[in-house]
Amino acid sequence: MESKQYKEQINSTNKVCEQIAMTYGMSESLINSGLLSKVSGLNIQDKRCLLRYLSEEVETERIEEDEWDLLEPNDLEPYTFDELHARINESHQQYLRGEFQTEAEVREELKKEFQWLQ
Repeated sequence: MESKQYKEQINSTNKVCEQIAMTYGMSESLINSGLLSKVSGLNIQDKRCLLRYLSEEVETERIEEDEWDLLEPNDLEPYTFDELHARINESHQQYLRGEFQTEAEVREELKKEFQWLQ
């Protein structure tokens, strides 16, 4: 059985982790996952390894996001009227085939995808 003192120490650690998470704008799901408590219990070497791994992950994602910044203004050409009309016609055909989502379906999908914004 865990001692009362040990449980109080865990609760104290969890509260500190939650405050840190809120300060850094972490999602509620991350705060509630218990991951922060586990990370705070790691030794310094493991924390450094984890930090290097996460830094590489973030850098990889940043590179993908920044690819748009690498485009030169002349790399993007506007659509011609024929291309626009072809796309509008294709969209109309998709609508007639029932290949669309209602506003409610899109909102529900966005709520699931961006839960951390709530």
